[in-house]
Amino acid sequence: MAAKVSLKHYLFQGRGTEGALPIYLRITYDRKKAETHSGYTCTVKDWNEAGQCSKTNSTINQELTQQKGKVYKLLIALEDNNRPISANILKDLYLGKSKVLPSLLEYLEHHIKEIQIRNEIKAISVNKYIQSKASLVKFIPAKYGLPDLTMDKVSYEFINAYDLYLKQEYKLHKNTINKYHSRLRTILLRAQAEGYLNRHPYSNFKLISVKTERTFLTADEVAKIIEADFSHNLSLDRVRDLFIFSCYTGLRFQDAQNLTTSNLSNIKSKHFLRYTQNKTGGAVDIPLLPAAKAIIKKYEKSSEREVLKMLLPKISNQKVNSYLKIIGDQAGVTQAITHHMARHTFATTICLNNNMPLEDLSKLLGHSSLKTTQIYGRITQQRLSSSMEKVRKKLKS
Repeated sequence: MAAKVSLKHYLFQGRGTEGALPIYLRITYDRKKAETHSGYTCTVKDWNEAGQCSKTNSTINQELTQQKGKVYKLLIALEDNNRPISANILKDLYLGKSKVLPSLLEYLEHHIKEIQIRNEIKAISVNKYIQSKASLVKFIPAKYGLPDLTMDKVSYEFINAYDLYLKQEYKLHKNTINKYHSRLRTILLRAQAEGYLNRHPYSNFKLISVKTERTFLTADEVAKIIEADFSHNLSLDRVRDLFIFSCYTGLRFQDAQNLTTSNLSNIKSKHFLRYTQNKTGGAVDIPLLPAAKAIIKKYEKSSEREVLKMLLPKISNQKVNSYLKIIGDQAGVTQAITHHMARHTFATTICLNNNMPLEDLSKLLGHSSLKTTQIYGRITQQRLSSSMEKVRKKLKS
């Protein structure tokens, strides 16, 4: 760096100039020059040519020193990011006509730290950004052989390759991949607003969602799981109870795991769960059905209840889903079971199939929009049969 760059302040002495003269900054890089006015003036008599400073004005001298320091910092930033360097580039950056492009991972890390400080979104959402960064940390070296890329290298080709990488290496569903894209797009929109990108890379890359069916258990399948005997295996018995509890409350796994005795309440002699959703932060009240109350009572003498005041046993989500496969097999349920299926079962089998209005279900699920709840509103065979039975009775009468 030292061999290629030199910075010099000098007095600009044109024809007929008298009195105070403008002080210029000359940037020389690789023997090519660019010059700009420093914003200060000085008389010839007061100017120290060798020291490139005023003989008497310490304020001016401090500013001139800071100007050189700024140019050196810009030079280091360009070198660290493997960016092109010239005297004119340094001059434009110094004058604010352009910016030193940050790297993608550096910028993403800055964004994550900022949203953590602001504390405006839930920790689970922050973790999703951290998850996205982890995927990019692996993708960039795999695709480009570099640890990181500057923002201007994030192009349509980059996004398309990232899309394929998430599908091939992570085996993610299209809708899940779209969530990774959504977070990256948020970062790039911010970068564009801050002047680091001239054109948004997602302008020609369309995110297309795949319509998915919400799988759920029928009433008969729920009954099979309830009636299955797992007394020989405490872990399977506990996981079965966690699953059935969510089938009758609609709680997500983590929300159910977070419940304590303080979440129990009575409203006009009716037993309710009152809790705050881990995912959205929204408060929800759920009336407790007999099956859910029975499971709460079953664990009233457990160590988790007596020591930690937890309503339900504590088990990792990863273990729950692996145990549920065994539970389904032993109970004679043919479709693969995951814990989140319990929430879909609550919505469809427990509520909608028993004629609960969609608006009421939306409230119980903690949805902020009825549109979100409508994904459960498909017509099931049971609901069709029930409706036709009502028609049959009316026609008979």
